[in-house]
Amino acid sequence: MDDKTLQALLDAAAPLIELAIAEDIGPGDATSTATLDPNVLLHGRITAKERGVIAGLPVAEAVFRRVDPAIVFTARVAEGQEVVPGEIVAEVVGPGPSLLAAERTALNFLQRMSGIATVTRSFVAAVSTTNATILDTRKTLPGYRVLDKYAVRMGGGVNHRMSLFDMLMVKDNHIDGAGGLLRAVECARAQHPDLPIEVEVRDLDELRQALAIEPPLDRILLDNMDLDTMREAVAIAQALAPSGTRGVPLEASGNVTRARLKDIAETGVDFISAGALTHSVKAFDLSMKIQPLSDAVESDPATRIRVAKNALGDRLVILGHHYQREDVIAFADYRGDSLELARRAAQTDAEYIVFCGVHFMAEVAAILAKPGQHVLIPDIDAGCFLAETASEHLVAAAWSTLDAALSATGSSADTEITPITYVNSDAELKAFCGQHNGTVCTSGNADRVLKWALAQRPRVFFFPDQHLGRNTAHKLGIADDEMLLWNVHRPPSAETIRAAKVILWPGVCNVHQRFRPEHIHAMRERYPGIRVIVHPECKAELVALADDAGSTAYILKQIEAAPAGTQWAIGTESRLVHRLQAEHPEQRILSLSDVPPFCANMTQITAANLAAVLDALLHGEMLNEVTVEPETRHWAKMALERMLSL
Repeated sequence: MDDKTLQALLDAAAPLIELAIAEDIGPGDATSTATLDPNVLLHGRITAKERGVIAGLPVAEAVFRRVDPAIVFTARVAEGQEVVPGEIVAEVVGPGPSLLAAERTALNFLQRMSGIATVTRSFVAAVSTTNATILDTRKTLPGYRVLDKYAVRMGGGVNHRMSLFDMLMVKDNHIDGAGGLLRAVECARAQHPDLPIEVEVRDLDELRQALAIEPPLDRILLDNMDLDTMREAVAIAQALAPSGTRGVPLEASGNVTRARLKDIAETGVDFISAGALTHSVKAFDLSMKIQPLSDAVESDPATRIRVAKNALGDRLVILGHHYQREDVIAFADYRGDSLELARRAAQTDAEYIVFCGVHFMAEVAAILAKPGQHVLIPDIDAGCFLAETASEHLVAAAWSTLDAALSATGSSADTEITPITYVNSDAELKAFCGQHNGTVCTSGNADRVLKWALAQRPRVFFFPDQHLGRNTAHKLGIADDEMLLWNVHRPPSAETIRAAKVILWPGVCNVHQRFRPEHIHAMRERYPGIRVIVHPECKAELVALADDAGSTAYILKQIEAAPAGTQWAIGTESRLVHRLQAEHPEQRILSLSDVPPFCANMTQITAANLAAVLDALLHGEMLNEVTVEPETRHWAKMALERMLSL
């Protein structure tokens, strides 16, 4: 968060904090001042009791400091970061009566804002495989609009207009009151020619009127339309759009629920606005417990990890993926990408390999491990959004459809298509590729693997990441009209399949999906000459706008080789960007997004559950061991070795 955004947030919160303290504390906290020594210093931990996204830490800190400037507030997670149950969100140290007096007011702000961020993140995740953007509305708690809309951004959503004065929005009452849509737009533009304008339409006739307006509107809102009508509206807008453009963006609103969200997004609308993000938010469950300072030191997970590492010695190796949090990566013996780490671990003689990453990474380590090596993961449920967009069952069903389409010409999928799975996939998909003479790729070698595959057979089936597949194909000169994006619900015709050279699974990474072209435009406007480098899991339009694109390892090399004074905007997971900022203070390094995108699944690995796994090893128990069934391991290893031989 930049200084300007932080100051705007704190300025908006200041009068609300004063009101909240006046109503909650008034002349003083009677119970705390009566029961506690005013000079006793206590340590408080604010802990998450459910999984969700944190927003509002600067406001919570402002509350504690307003009650007593002697209180020291330390955030243990970043704004916009997803947390897991039991995770420490922040710690406070100060006079006991002051801590307890400020507790409820601080938590009230933090719980509301985190609740908004959490529900927003769920909406954003639901549409991440589509092109739709989630917007908020003006249905905010009176007086809290800046805070509520800030929390929406922390959840990955985008703010609609802030107030009635910063955008023209011609709605049904304006149209009826002005005597028609065209008249309402004419009057609005005449009074405020510099403001962006959006028009609400109730049916397809009004849509056609709105699309005919010149100059074109900035956006059209489809009000309370059913799905079929929305799909027709999208088709009409695209048909009337100037050649080479998407035309006027369409926004869907009305009856937007979490259950309907994906269906709405799949109609092809550009935006979906939802009042539910802010008007009926459920407070995020947080609590604060206090204890003497000495007890806080004894229960520290870092102390337990150090003790276990010393005791286990060379029998243990800890692997830390680049996207891990700092308090975990600090204990990693090796840091890197998933495949690099798995290969390094297999080259050691360690008996226990603890992989601080997500589940598919630990699976790769288990596949490549030597006999006698055991792979463990701090949280067995730490999955991967991208990996989970494809399963062996769904991919096998698609393969059968491909086979049927090619059989009509006397061929087959096995003779015509090479399957390639991104390493970000489960072991069953790697085994599928092994069985069908395919292979695995990483973001660093995808172009080499795709080139090899097309030399073997005329077609490639690439899964699960559509963007890595498309960007890699573009590097090899393959045009979009030679690519087919698979539709799981409505498989393409046999003719469409036979015309494709590269068939892409519709999966995406929900971290890299959050970067948008406007982020690049804003960054270049603010920092002239800045170089933009993005991960190839970003959309093709973003890669085309960036100065460079490459794997995590590639991004690291570019930063390390750059001279002092270089400016970078990096489009990848925020923890890596923050680490690069710390390691290269001689350069200006920024996250491409104004709201840092964190990987929620990587967040599941904490110092506490790492300590728990190591504690168990000290007691002769293997907690959260990751194993791969022998036949699956055989075929998956074959696919991996095929890649490594290229």
